[in-house]
Amino acid sequence: MGYNKLKIAIMQPTFNPWLGYFDLIDYVDKFIFLDTVQLTRRSWQVRNKLKINDKEHMFTLPLVKEMHRDDEIISKVKILNFNNNQNKLYSTLQSNYKKAKFYSQVDSFIKELVYFESELLGEYNINIIKKIAEKLQINTEFIILSKTGFEQKSSKGDLILDICRYFNATDYISPLGSKEYLNKEIDNFNDSQIEIFYQYYEHPIYRQLGKEFIPYIGIFDLLYNEGFENSAKIIRSGRKYKGV
Repeated sequence: MGYNKLKIAIMQPTFNPWLGYFDLIDYVDKFIFLDTVQLTRRSWQVRNKLKINDKEHMFTLPLVKEMHRDDEIISKVKILNFNNNQNKLYSTLQSNYKKAKFYSQVDSFIKELVYFESELLGEYNINIIKKIAEKLQINTEFIILSKTGFEQKSSKGDLILDICRYFNATDYISPLGSKEYLNKEIDNFNDSQIEIFYQYYEHPIYRQLGKEFIPYIGIFDLLYNEGFENSAKIIRSGRKYKGV
């Protein structure tokens, strides 16, 4: 007798994620925001790339410094000078993407994302991701781990396996960068009858302002340059996944 497959991905909520992040969301049945772990400063959760004057530019959301480093959990960390940074981000987007082909179509939507009223880093990033996915007609179920009954007792590979078990996953879909530590847990995944698949995303080329195409820029760049309908197709065109 067969059984239903359940593909899940587990990712920390990234700021202005790259295209592959959204293809991962689109590929799975459930996408779990891992917001219960300690934040790594200077990570993709607090910064990402825009294209400015034909060059990569890293835009960073500065964070409020907490007294105790161990208390800096993603769901609890706050953005420093929140309103000022909202203004800075939107001003940067306006000045650099106003000549983009689909600026008039997407700018009011992106403005709403930028001015979302939450100074909590995790909540702010999750709103960006969920709203963009909805606009791209990605129907994956989103789960915010901090809002579930999951009790975290482990880290890295063990933690991922515990989450997969908690949600009764049959397939765990992972970014390629996690392969090293997941391979150490492969026997435990096999014992739990959970298959691991890795994302080998092939970055597509799209119409982009400037003389030369720069890959791995955040999703805002794609939306301004290609609009909503084209962006969904472009994201999916780079799809490539392989089992262990």
